[in-house]
Amino acid sequence: MFSFQVQKYSTRSSKKMTLASNNESKNGKDPPQQNYEEGIPESVRSRLSDLRMQSTEIGEITEMPDFEMLNTSAILHYCEHKILRPYLRLLGVMGLKPTSNDDSQRCTCYCIFANLHTCQVAIFMCIGYILQYMACFRRDRGFCYKTTPLKFQLTSSINEESSKEITCFGNVIFSYLIPSILHLVAYVYTVYLFRIKENEQLQNLMERAFLLSSNSVNRGNQRRLVRILWFFIALSLVWIIINMVTVNVLMAQESIIFQWLEHSQVKITLKVLLIICTLLHDMVQGTIITSYCLQGQLLLAHLYFLHEKLLHHTLPPIDWMKEISEFRKLLKYFNDDLGPAVCIYTVVNLSWAAAGTIWLLRYDNSNIQTNPVTWIETINVILWILISIVPFIQAARLTTACSMIRSIGHEVRIRPFVYQSTPGEDLDTILLYTSSLKMYARLFRVPITGRYLCLLLSIGSILILTLGQCQFF
Repeated sequence: MFSFQVQKYSTRSSKKMTLASNNESKNGKDPPQQNYEEGIPESVRSRLSDLRMQSTEIGEITEMPDFEMLNTSAILHYCEHKILRPYLRLLGVMGLKPTSNDDSQRCTCYCIFANLHTCQVAIFMCIGYILQYMACFRRDRGFCYKTTPLKFQLTSSINEESSKEITCFGNVIFSYLIPSILHLVAYVYTVYLFRIKENEQLQNLMERAFLLSSNSVNRGNQRRLVRILWFFIALSLVWIIINMVTVNVLMAQESIIFQWLEHSQVKITLKVLLIICTLLHDMVQGTIITSYCLQGQLLLAHLYFLHEKLLHHTLPPIDWMKEISEFRKLLKYFNDDLGPAVCIYTVVNLSWAAAGTIWLLRYDNSNIQTNPVTWIETINVILWILISIVPFIQAARLTTACSMIRSIGHEVRIRPFVYQSTPGEDLDTILLYTSSLKMYARLFRVPITGRYLCLLLSIGSILILTLGQCQFF
């Protein structure tokens, strides 16, 4: 309806201008219109003038871009309800939700409840580690037993089954103890990081990214950013579900024996508890790695929005440099604080992926007849490989965006129309500042770039092809 009134008003204005150019009167009105208005009562004439003013205001409002109608509170409200609040609830389930300092009394009650829930999650994780060792369940290959003869036999009438002891295959320290400790340490460190040290880092980063997207250049990018963030969360949920299905299939295929409780009546309860605790391990790890990917994506969007703002001159160069300075602080937290937790999980996941691959090649198999390689174990190894390379891919994408910022000074320097009124000294300052930036996404204190990932992928492909030609598969 607004567009129809604007068109009607513009048509009426064009007709009046044409008539006024041909027949001008002393009062600026054409004679037919003047005679027509003189025959209208004063009240009707005033209402017509009000309608003309309203149509003019409607025309001005409809011509205003959508981004100017958005204020800061509306953007923050959209960010909070679309992605921030649901994701904080997911962190709360894992015992990782940051605490707020808005209301002291409410914060005290919530902190007590949150700390109790975090302790509960940690206790269940420890129970899961113990049950995995009791059931000889290894995350790289499933259930793996070996039989050893008893050292002392009291009578010769003992049958063959009772004269053998069933134990876990592999070194207990390297197969169970060290991976479990590293897994728990990464979780405790993330709890300290999210709950104590930087309890509002994710919220601040998300709000800054959404506020930077609210301009004429980046219109529509808020919805796109929300979709991308939910895409990472959905991928994490898919990985957790597939891993849970894998564990259930492995349990259905094997005859599970819990050490020290071979003839206990609570075996079914222990199986259910093992599934729940293993699912909790995967959920905790998936949530932490997803948080890393989400913050990497927000930093990536942060850089792209700053890139467009400088190219289109919607942000003064001095303010743009201040934004880059704030970005470097966020990147430092991403590399130095959040990165170590992901590195610990990556060490564990890569070790499981490598050990599982060796298992699939039948180099570390105690008895191929009793422990055959199945398709579900192959899927299990692929899942650990995928969860291991995802942080490297995200870090490489962020490093590529950082290198894009280094070359933006040359693009600004050669744009004649956007920066035609800007002094050359200011453009040279931008060029020198951007060229001196050295920003990288790091894992294990090493800058991660796309060329290194492509090199490792090429080496892996050559290795797989060579092993296949040598009939190792």
